[in-house]
This record gives sequence, C-alpha cells and structure tokens, in this order.
Amino acid sequence: MKRFLKLAVALLLVVILTIGSIIPIFASTQPSSYSKSANSGKRHVVCTTLSGTSAASYYTGSYTYDSLSALSSSSLLTTLRTLMTSTHTKITSYSNCRDYANKTDCENANGTSIITLYTSYESNYSQYNGGNGWNREHVWPKSLGGFDQEKAGADLHHIRPSENKTNSDRGNLKYGNLSSGSDSKGNLSGLVGGTKGSYYEPLDNVKGDVARICLYVYVRWGGEYSKCSSITNVFQSVDVLLEWCELDPVDTWEMGRNEVVQGIQGNRNVFIDYPELAWTLFGKEIPDDMQTPSGKAMDSSSTTPTQKPSENPTEKPTDTPTEKPTEKPTEKPTETPTEKPTEKPTEKPTEKPTEKPTETPSDNPSPPCTHENTVISGAKPSCTEEGYSGDKVCADCDKVLVIGTIFPVLGHSFCEPEIIVPATEENTGISRSVCENCGEEMLDLIPKLNSDNNSENSSEIGSEISSETSSEISSEISSETSSEISSENNSEISTEDPNNTAEESGCGSTVSISLICIVTSITAGFVLSKKKK
Repeated sequence: MKRFLKLAVALLLVVILTIGSIIPIFASTQPSSYSKSANSGKRHVVCTTLSGTSAASYYTGSYTYDSLSALSSSSLLTTLRTLMTSTHTKITSYSNCRDYANKTDCENANGTSIITLYTSYESNYSQYNGGNGWNREHVWPKSLGGFDQEKAGADLHHIRPSENKTNSDRGNLKYGNLSSGSDSKGNLSGLVGGTKGSYYEPLDNVKGDVARICLYVYVRWGGEYSKCSSITNVFQSVDVLLEWCELDPVDTWEMGRNEVVQGIQGNRNVFIDYPELAWTLFGKEIPDDMQTPSGKAMDSSSTTPTQKPSENPTEKPTDTPTEKPTEKPTEKPTETPTEKPTEKPTEKPTEKPTEKPTETPSDNPSPPCTHENTVISGAKPSCTEEGYSGDKVCADCDKVLVIGTIFPVLGHSFCEPEIIVPATEENTGISRSVCENCGEEMLDLIPKLNSDNNSENSSEIGSEISSETSSEISSEISSETSSEISSENNSEISTEDPNNTAEESGCGSTVSISLICIVTSITAGFVLSKKKK
C-alpha cells in the first residue's frame, strides 16, 4: 500500500512539473509588446490577448467594446466609420504601400523580408516586381470598389504584398467558397495560393485576413465609394465572410501589422482587435466558442442561449424578445438569456441597409429569380495587373451568369530618361524615367565621367591600325594625290591673303596636313573594310 501511495505521489509530481513547464512555452508565444516600427508578430500563432497593443488607448469613451457592442447594426456601422475615419490622420499614397511593406509585412521585425498574402511565401523586399518577386495587391479589387490607386486604393490596412503570379491569377474575382476550380499558383514550383473559378478561394490560413480587410474597407470607405457600401460586391455572401473570419482567427502577425499601420496612418482595423463586432454589424449571433484577441466572444456565451436552448427552457422566452434584438447584448448579462432567441432568424431589416439585392431571395423565396437585372464590373489592364472584362452578375440574387475574360498585363512604357543628378569625375549621376501609362518611376545610375576617355579612345583606335596597315595606307596614297592636294592648298591659300607670305606658308602647311589626315582616314577605313572582307 505504501509503495502504491509513493508511486501515485511520484506520478502526480511528474504531471505537475510537466504542466508547469508547458504553460510558459504557450504563454511565451504572445509578444509582451508590439513594435510600431516593424511587424514583430508571427504568422499562424493565434493572438489571444490585446495586452501589449495600443488598443486600450484607442477604444476610449463611447468607443469601448461594451459601448460598441450595445449598438444596433446601423448605429455600429456609423460609429465605427466615424472612429476609423477621424483617427485616419495620414492618407498614404500608392507608392507608400510599396515603401512601407518591409515594415508592415515583415516577420519578427526583421525589416528585410516580405510575407506575401496568399501563399505566405517569404520574399525579399528588394524583389519588388522581379521575376519571382512581389507586387501590391488590392484585396478589394479596384473594379469592384470603384476606386483607383489613391485613398481606399492606397490604404495600408487594405493593400497587401502578393506574389506576382498569384496576384495575376486572382484578377478581380470575388471571394467565395468553391466546390471545384483550378489552382492559383505562386511564383515558385509547388506554391499554391488558393483556388480560382467563378470565385477566388484562398487557403484556409489566410481566409480570416481577407475577411477582416474587406470588413475594414466596407466600413472605412463605404461612405465615399458606393461600390464599397455592399460587402457582397466583393464576397459571395455575408455568411461566407463570417465563416472565414471564424475559421482563421487573428494571429500575432496580423495584430503586429495592425500596430505598425496605426503608427504610420493613425487608425486601426477594428475587426482585427474585435472580430466579434462583425457579427453585431450584420445582426448575427456571435459564436460562443470563437477565439478572439479580446476574449469577448467567449465572454458573450451567456448572452447567446440559442446555442444551448435546453439549459433555459422556461426562462421567460417572450420578455421583450423583439424590442431591440441586436442592441445591448452585453449590458444586462442576467437578462440576455432571453435576448436574441431563435424566434426570427431571418428578420434582420437593419442587417445591411445597403444590401437589398442579397436579402431579396431570402425574403421572397418564390417565385425564383429570373435574372432580369444584370451588372458587369470589369477592370482595365494596367502595367502590372491583368484586366478583366467582368462577370455578368444578376443584380437581384448575385448569381454569376457569365464568366469574364482576363486581359494581359500591359507592361511599363518608360519615356526618355531625364538627368536629375549630373555625373562628374568624382560622383555617379542619376537619371529618372517615368512610365507614360501609370506614372511609375525608374531610377538609373549614370557612370562617372572619365577625363582620360579621349586619350583612351585614341590609343584604342591607334592600336587597331597595325604597322602593316599603315604601310598599306601609305602605298595607297600616291605622289600624284599628294601633289594634287598641295596645288589645291597653295591656290586656296594665295586667294585668301596674298599680302602675307609668312602666314601663307604656315596656313598652307596646316591646311595641307589637315586634308592629308582626312584623306588618310578615309583611305584607312576603306582598307580596313577590305581586310575584314
């Protein structure tokens, strides 16, 4: 018996020591603080806390989570738009999205690598637009958003580096789930960024990134661009968007990027800090087992009785169930078990006030849609991105009726270089060429000037004329030719200044020598050409 007790105690100590050694390992995966100068997070390590971020100082006053989560869908949209717009203090340019990429999209704050969006491939910052390099991806395509390469089209929260080939494969397809399609391949053999077909479906480990970026564009820029005011202009449906957001939770790298971008342009992507607000935004139930940085989704499990209806079968199921179905989900936790029941799962008039086309089929399941109203949204090809003729889509049910055609990349057309820093004997110069199509600039170095260029050229020319060639040239110039040259020179000199015989003689010699040199050069060229033949 004593031996058994000793053995049991020993095993218990082993378990305790093992657990004690494992806990610090998991705890250490969360950065103690995030850098604002370069991304210090790590890809695919789930972010489980807002500690170490600037979130606490960003969400204050009426913008705390408790205040935001208590709002209705339409009020939340307006409030978040005000927050992310008022704090957006620097409007970046499209060039900034390239220049800052080694800060926003590096890993472990190394400042040299670029983590591409779809393949998670680590490219070198210097490989921008190279053969196996990267370029800038509009996660919400320009043709589907109505913007170009400014404002929404140059927002650091929106633009992400992508491998050249994957970016081209994606084109301007909307995001959605596919049952079949072809691989969207990366630059290197074996790399895959997703599946393309009637939609573009990225890999599971970046679906959340894509969803949260599109949520940001929808809220931040939906008031300025009409095409951005409907999330189904870029996503198959709201349900797919939320599914992806839950499937791929925020990792510490995504949080680190949020921190760096805030340091540059002032605002944060709210849906990285509080992904659960996406469900409130669309009037949906927050999944009670969803992992989020704030942990608020799990805290709200007591407010979502529809997940476990058998636990409270008799608790006043009709105590104000329809007064404010999406308001104040966390203000009265003791009453919330009766809030948001399953009485009216499809009646969400405030879910997306601007997305009436996608709500029509669910409100009127019959008769079936006849696809009378269609839209086509295409994009012209650019120097670095393919164009697209656009899918023919039903404006009522959002079904893709005809798949569009991809147009090839145009390529840059640079004008004549302009010297902006002249070269000297001590320093190299710099010239600049600008693409006539997109305004992209290319800088080139101009070699230093060499004062010995003339002498070097002369020696090179002289070395080509060998002694053998010289003798041939001499033989080609006959005495008759020499006498003709002399007589022509003398007659020409005498007509110019008959009164100055001393100058006549000197001038005659100079002209004669010059003409002889000219004839010699011509003859030398003729002889050399004969020798080459």
